Amino acid sequence: MPWMQGYPYYLLMGSVLSLYMGVGSYKHHNTPGRRYLWILMLLVSLIFAATAGEILAGSFQAKLWWKNVQQAPLFLSTIFTYAVIKEYVSRSTEGLTKRLVFFCIPVVLDVSLIFTDSYHHLMRSEVSVATVAGVSGIAVEPTVLSMILIAYDQLFGLYAVYLLFLSLLNAPKYSFRRNIMLLFGLLVPVLAVLFLPLLKITITGFTAFTYLPPIVAAYLSLFRDPRLSLYPLAKNKIFENMKDGIVLTDRYDHIIDINEAADAILSELIEENAESWMGKSIHLLLKRHGHISAHYTQRIEGQFEIEPPGKNGACFGVALIAMERTRAENTGMLLVFSDLSEKKRYERELLHQATVDDLTGLYNRRHFMRLVQNYTVQDGAGIALLLFDIDDFKLINDTYGHMAGDLALVDLSRKILQVYHNNGIAGRVGGEEFAVCFFAGSESAALQEAESFRATMGEHIVQVDGLNSIQLTVSIGIAFTERSDVTFEDLYREADEALYLSKATGKNRVTLGRQPAARQVAKG
Repeated sequence: MPWMQGYPYYLLMGSVLSLYMGVGSYKHHNTPGRRYLWILMLLVSLIFAATAGEILAGSFQAKLWWKNVQQAPLFLSTIFTYAVIKEYVSRSTEGLTKRLVFFCIPVVLDVSLIFTDSYHHLMRSEVSVATVAGVSGIAVEPTVLSMILIAYDQLFGLYAVYLLFLSLLNAPKYSFRRNIMLLFGLLVPVLAVLFLPLLKITITGFTAFTYLPPIVAAYLSLFRDPRLSLYPLAKNKIFENMKDGIVLTDRYDHIIDINEAADAILSELIEENAESWMGKSIHLLLKRHGHISAHYTQRIEGQFEIEPPGKNGACFGVALIAMERTRAENTGMLLVFSDLSEKKRYERELLHQATVDDLTGLYNRRHFMRLVQNYTVQDGAGIALLLFDIDDFKLINDTYGHMAGDLALVDLSRKILQVYHNNGIAGRVGGEEFAVCFFAGSESAALQEAESFRATMGEHIVQVDGLNSIQLTVSIGIAFTERSDVTFEDLYREADEALYLSKATGKNRVTLGRQPAARQVAKG
């Protein structure tokens, strides 16, 4: 058969392909479900290379040496096939590494006995060179001990098939094709051990080729490399270059796919730098932002907003999408992160413009009235409304100019915010007219508070420029009620009349308005 003349080089090509996939898979060696696959691929690469060495070697001793070299990766490949499948299908793989070390002890014994077999013949009863279809290699007759160790090793392959088959029965629709491809690929080397003797296929190195289907299937289905992917390259490019962050988790809440944007966003939200979040648990995010944890845990879809601590103005939207709605408990989740910082800044700016007076920084009239209407009388306390304005404000404008008048308004507003920042609601309700609403235990307590504020302002000096200063005084009208049926309009009317009396009777004074008349009107 002419094609057999290139047989050793086909083996070398298989070795190079396996090596390529193993090196490419190493970057995911910390990802759950993928930690051992790169090792398996390198072992298969060694099997191919050693088999090619056996065929190409010219002497019996050289062929036997290459045959012996094959044994370690052959035995280990079955154990690591079990490790790959075990980690892929199991929720917890705690202690798996220690178990693998224990499982490899018989392999070490087997390989040691094989390399020293010429001294004790415990593993091989006969060794010779056999040529089949023009390909020559070492043919051996194994002993009972050797068959026992081979059977021990093959049990791991059978158990891996069993685990993957059980996983396939419970697999959600979106991962069924991946699991079935893995299963069929894995069946090739496992069944080959059973059926090759029956089919009487004895060509050297044929066993090596049976390991190629499972590692190619695993590489394509678990890593989806864009160069050998089932997914189009264009989709991969879109995924990687999206401005939105995309995170895909498995049913064990580990991140199994993530784009560059999501890497950066998670680092900001979790406040932890990582080269990649691939393979890490999404609970690192959930425990910091518990309001989305319950939805995620129950696989409930939803839209949320997250504001990173210490990042003033930063805001991210998070969309939770279940990968399989009919069987959510067995599936992962898709998380889509959107940077809402600019949108939120714009919304805050609009809200500020709609509620705050540009000049003074106090609430404007409309928003002040809306907030006061939502105030309710508390047990043991009533509501007081103070109206006040700057005395002789027109004279300040006429004497020093409108900029000086604006400065006086700003300075008064700062003083109001200092006094009532945590004790009430303050707003600018007119040109030089201001209002404060606060809780007071009694009418006398409210009057005392108003007098205290008037005295404080009487001592305050406003520097107009480097040469001139103004001592501001304010006239105040106050209304107080302990009844819940009194509306804002009732309070405002009485406080406004009291303010008029303060200005008409000498200014720089406080006047207490009458108790608002009882009304059967709903507040607001």
